[in-house]
Amino acid sequence: MDINWFQSAIQDLFSAQFWKEAFTYSLEKPWFFTEFSFLCAFGVFLIGYSIAFTKESLRKVYIILFSLFFYYKSSGPFLALFALMILSDYLFALAIERSEGRKKKLYMFFALSYSLSFLLYFKYANFIIENCNFWLHTQFSPKDLFLPIGISFYTFQSISYVMDVYRKEIPATRNFIDYSFYMTFFPHLVAGPIVRAKDFLPQIFSPQAINKALFKESITRIIMGLVKKLFIADYLAKYSDIVHLAPSAYSGGENLIAMYAYTFQIYFDFSGYSDIALGIALMLGYRLKENFDNPYTSQNITIFWRKWHMSLSSWLRDYVYIPLGGNRKGEFNTYLFLMITMLVGGFWHGASWRFVFWGFAHGLALAFHKAWIVLYTRKSETPSWLKSPQKWFNTFLTFNFVALCWIFFRASSFQFAFQSIQKIFTTIQWVDFQGFWFARPEIIIMLLVAAFIAFFPVKLKLQGIAFLQKLPTWTWIIWMMIALQIIVQFRDDVVQPFIYFQF
Repeated sequence: MDINWFQSAIQDLFSAQFWKEAFTYSLEKPWFFTEFSFLCAFGVFLIGYSIAFTKESLRKVYIILFSLFFYYKSSGPFLALFALMILSDYLFALAIERSEGRKKKLYMFFALSYSLSFLLYFKYANFIIENCNFWLHTQFSPKDLFLPIGISFYTFQSISYVMDVYRKEIPATRNFIDYSFYMTFFPHLVAGPIVRAKDFLPQIFSPQAINKALFKESITRIIMGLVKKLFIADYLAKYSDIVHLAPSAYSGGENLIAMYAYTFQIYFDFSGYSDIALGIALMLGYRLKENFDNPYTSQNITIFWRKWHMSLSSWLRDYVYIPLGGNRKGEFNTYLFLMITMLVGGFWHGASWRFVFWGFAHGLALAFHKAWIVLYTRKSETPSWLKSPQKWFNTFLTFNFVALCWIFFRASSFQFAFQSIQKIFTTIQWVDFQGFWFARPEIIIMLLVAAFIAFFPVKLKLQGIAFLQKLPTWTWIIWMMIALQIIVQFRDDVVQPFIYFQF
């Protein structure tokens, strides 16, 4: 066991500087789940929560206050902006529910414009300025803006609530405390999953009883998330970051390995965050919807988007694709609406043409797959002896397409992205991998570990988790200590922020 790390952590706990930082906001060190100070604060929070749990009003206020403190530690003064958005959308929803006809549409327009205005300003102002200067030859100066953490997530969440009220799918919440609870609930606040009011609001009044089974399930999810993030994602990030800083300086084989390293990094980073968020929510008695369902095992791009970042995928489907017309307005329009939806999804991820291109590539793939089904799949039946090899080939093709597209997601510019792709397709030699194995065998081993976990049969994963939760309580101490030891041994001195914090 790495005693030094624990001794350092204990020393920090009793230092004046630690407690000073615990109650102040730092732009350089935003709070997230893997911070030692968060784990300490959450432990203290749980003590109070055990007292407040049985008292509904106290429980809600207690969680709201801690959630607001959590957001303050993540984004500092932008807490005021977040609180203003909560109040405005609460009032807009009430006004929409009371109105009809043109007045109702007008309130809806103002609600959407108001919520999106913050996102457009903080996230896209400099993108708009940069493109105006390039295309219109203007000379606007870029703004010195800080992107409030989680603004993309809570903006989409507030829009879904207002839209559902507008469509009469849910009633507007009369109690401001209830709506504040829904919006501020800290496990999903800064990086999702995007939670729907119709799924979460009913739980506010009757959280699940916190028993041994629920506690074991929550601890399992949290430990799984920490291992994914600190053991796999952060370790692969070390190599991925080096190559993507200057892809032309590395061989085709090294760029290919960096592509796969980032492919697994982003999955284990984001799914790790989601596991921790779901685990913490469970520990408090609330169940959030799954955000990932083994996406890299998908046999086509359509299935991939049903399994990857499912809360965003379903949001784009319900609030962009279907309102545009979905598949109800002819074949050509279906493909067009898919493209528009994925362009919106790409632009949501970042204020850069790289993200727009990434969305375009996925939209094109979705349209191609839908056309392929219409033109070919229905006309012929695959022989039974070919079905299994075809499944493997389809999964291989889908995974590698997704991995190739991630290059545009990770690269700092189009130039670097195309340099990396050019290296991969024109300069790969077998000797590159032989040399890499002798120079960096630990990266290959970690990639194999990541691939084994990502492609491991889903049924066996679920059976393993179920078996783990049935083990006697005393055995949990052993496997938790093993998991923590793995994390401590392989974690970097500086823990990387979760990738989706930037979105």
